[in-house]
Amino acid sequence: MASFNPRRFSDPDRLRAISPDRLIAFLAPWRTFLETRGLHFPDPPATEIDCAGLADILMRPDAATPPDMIDALYYVHETATAEDMDQLLAAVRARGLLVTDDPAATPIDLAIDVWRAAPDVVRGHHAEVIAMRQQNFEYFGPGQPIRGAFPDINMELRQLLESEFDDWFETHRRGRGCRMFVVRHSPMTWILVRHGQPMRREASQKDDGGVGTEFYRPQRHDVLIYDERNGDVGVHASTKGERNLYLRTLGRHLFSGEEHFPPAGRFTLDPLIADGSQALNVEDIDGIKGVRLIECRRYYGGPQREMETRKAEDIFAALASRNIQSLAGPRLNSATFKVAFDDSEKERSVTIRPPGIARYERNDDSELIEQWLRRRGFILSGQGIDDDEAATAVLEGV
Repeated sequence: MASFNPRRFSDPDRLRAISPDRLIAFLAPWRTFLETRGLHFPDPPATEIDCAGLADILMRPDAATPPDMIDALYYVHETATAEDMDQLLAAVRARGLLVTDDPAATPIDLAIDVWRAAPDVVRGHHAEVIAMRQQNFEYFGPGQPIRGAFPDINMELRQLLESEFDDWFETHRRGRGCRMFVVRHSPMTWILVRHGQPMRREASQKDDGGVGTEFYRPQRHDVLIYDERNGDVGVHASTKGERNLYLRTLGRHLFSGEEHFPPAGRFTLDPLIADGSQALNVEDIDGIKGVRLIECRRYYGGPQREMETRKAEDIFAALASRNIQSLAGPRLNSATFKVAFDDSEKERSVTIRPPGIARYERNDDSELIEQWLRRRGFILSGQGIDDDEAATAVLEGV
């Protein structure tokens, strides 16, 4: 069941923003439940519903509240922006869905129409949106560099993967019922795994001033990114156990085996020390105007685990102003850059933390930034393939 915040639907004015006939049709599957809570459904041809009364019911969910109604409300709310509308319209056309062609429909009206026609389309789009929001990934390369599209996953294989994920989740007190979504945007493929977290118990406030206890399982979305240019996979997960689960399971069923993605490092910051400001050269990268190093962290170690953070608008320019030519010294363990793109007036940041973590301000930037990282030596040898190199291996099952 999706995580639902009833306050999102507690505002009667927001409910009134939904086309009245759509709202009634949307709520029809749960009419009996809502009527037992005092909501009156108007007789045709009237279409006005008591939005204040509906909001009051939604503000007070309990164990009797239908889980599928909570899911529907959650997904419709989460896919009701103008950008969502464009994507859902494209899905309607691609799937040939029987959805009313209404030029006056608002984004939430369309979300309701698509939900009623094909809920899985809305769920899939929501999964894609969540996947694209993630910015922090730990990267792993295959034992041997490869190139090729992410393998197709049919219904049977997807259910097998979900079952194996569930076995681990259940053993580790996260429950069952996970769902896996695959979103392809060549050269990247996004894999989202929605699953439960350990149970949580919290105090709750009652409307009459009393207190209660809520006991529930929070929801979590983990994201993996597969790069078909070099076979790398980035993982966004909350624990090492979950990360290893995904790498081993996907490796076993889709690639060469459980050890297909060994825990080797992908990134190094050595070029900042060896090459200085030349490591920021982007003259051979079409689409990037410039790169500035604005922060780096250095680890000294010792009994006090000493670290040093250096910040500046341009660290190399600051060093040059004092006739210091390099960042020589103990190893760097983090660096943040500001990147200027040809198609944007605003710079965007990227943070690299060896051995395998990259954080992009916008995931669409990763392709260009990784071209620069690869050509300047920030991506370790064997962890990537230059665009002009031939493929050295082929994915199993492709």
